[in-house]
Amino acid sequence: MTFTTPNWDAQGNAIVPPISHVDNSNHAEYQTDINYQYQPAPVHEEEERAKRRLEKKLRRKSHKHERKLIAKQAKSKEDQTVVPNQAAAPAAGSSPHRPISLDSPSTAADDTDDSSDSKDEMQRGDDFIGFGDEASENELDAVIASNNRTPAEPSHAGQKRKRDPDNGSDTEGATGPPPGCPWMGHRQYSKLPSVPIMLTQELKDFVDFLSPTPEEHQVRKYVIQWIAKTVSELWPDSEVHVFGSYDTQLYLPSSDLDLVVLRARDFSKEDLYKLSRHLKAKQVTNDVQVIAKARVPIIKFKERLSKIPVDISFNITNGIESAEIVRNYMETTPALRSMTMLIKHFLMIKGQNEVFQGGIGSYTTMIMILSFLQMHPQIQANKLNPEDNLGVLLIEFFELYGLCFNYNQVGISVANGGSYFLKPPNNNPNNRELLLSSIDPNDPTNDTAKGSYALRMIREVFVGAYGTLTKTVQQRHRVLFGGGSSQTSSHYRFDDHNRVPADSRGKSSALHHQTQVSLIRDVLSIPLDVQQGRQHLERVFYSGHFQDIFDDPHGAHGLTE
Repeated sequence: MTFTTPNWDAQGNAIVPPISHVDNSNHAEYQTDINYQYQPAPVHEEEERAKRRLEKKLRRKSHKHERKLIAKQAKSKEDQTVVPNQAAAPAAGSSPHRPISLDSPSTAADDTDDSSDSKDEMQRGDDFIGFGDEASENELDAVIASNNRTPAEPSHAGQKRKRDPDNGSDTEGATGPPPGCPWMGHRQYSKLPSVPIMLTQELKDFVDFLSPTPEEHQVRKYVIQWIAKTVSELWPDSEVHVFGSYDTQLYLPSSDLDLVVLRARDFSKEDLYKLSRHLKAKQVTNDVQVIAKARVPIIKFKERLSKIPVDISFNITNGIESAEIVRNYMETTPALRSMTMLIKHFLMIKGQNEVFQGGIGSYTTMIMILSFLQMHPQIQANKLNPEDNLGVLLIEFFELYGLCFNYNQVGISVANGGSYFLKPPNNNPNNRELLLSSIDPNDPTNDTAKGSYALRMIREVFVGAYGTLTKTVQQRHRVLFGGGSSQTSSHYRFDDHNRVPADSRGKSSALHHQTQVSLIRDVLSIPLDVQQGRQHLERVFYSGHFQDIFDDPHGAHGLTE
């Protein structure tokens, strides 16, 4: 599979250079062509050990949770026998609210120590802000009590969002998702005609599960309104705008809110501290970090009740302009949103999504994915539907940027349909071993990846993901459809000739239909603190706190328009 590369004339001008964006030193088979084949790549032993430790820990928690539940039920039955007419009173500080169940008991159990260990083993970034802490829950209980109201019940508590009835999958008879895979629901993936289609469907379900619920999105809207109202009280001549992942609908459950305050007058250093004091006085937050000496001064805090992290900048408009460009790309590029959500989440759980730690930021992530889709020869030739080949494309993305891409010589641009360009010889002044160059489509002078200095580690996790996915897909194909371990053809495309039945009736074993197997759980997962944070946000919504602030009684029982 060949990616188109531009030519260069004698003066070094970009016409179409006889260079390849492939780095031959990383993969012996890759010359000027990228021959995408299913081949196991090295999987890091430490990563595998961490996964096994986490799975063992989750199993222990599941058993502990089950024992507690059985003991609680036995005690409740005993109490009812002793005092049959006395209703059991709720525990002190408890709430009648039932937050949405986002996982099985094995991963949703409340265990602070295990949650902390899980985050370490998932290689989370040190700056990540967890939501589901005990202080936050106590504060929410206090708010509910002070409001003297009973929280409204979630209309879909304990249920996963509904499936699309037209996607052609039967959900009857499945055993339910394996532990740690709540996105799978009861879908019978093994009834689909090929393993690549199973992979694509599971990825679509993962993106669907990862996407914000209406309650989560509404809480973020309330937080934006609450902050904008507070800022306008301090500076009536100012405007508050939201940009970044919220504005482009690409935010993860753990993503922060990016806001900018605009006004005609400049902001001074003292203005940042003035707003910091005002936010605390109005009880928007309990603590504010002022970063006044940065190239782009900002203040950072967590909203007091929702615990959503917020970044506020001042009189900087390029974020708003970039968001408009991203929205346009999302509307015109199939699979870009799904791929961006998947890679952003993957980098987050690997702790490689923060630029100040050398990781890849959201904007650069989107550019890398967009470039990959623009330069993909099958997509260029209209021979491949990206949405229907999401699984194959994810594998090829990990392969390209993990094994093949020539970071030392080639940069990427997504302007005018996309291209690669030859980097100047002095592009690596600090002698970094790997350095990605990614041109900002909103500002050609800006390299969005210049701060991503941890590319060696990022490339390693890409390689590990590529090897894990290809191995898992091969094994699942052999289990369901038989066949040898070797594959001489390219990655499976979703054509009829690739649909291999296991018997004369064209069906695989009924046992496999009843037992769900995740193809992505060793690469993509939902960390425990993220699940707890989502439960907390739903509880915030149904507490009615923000609905009272904005005199929105309908919002306490149903979602606003």
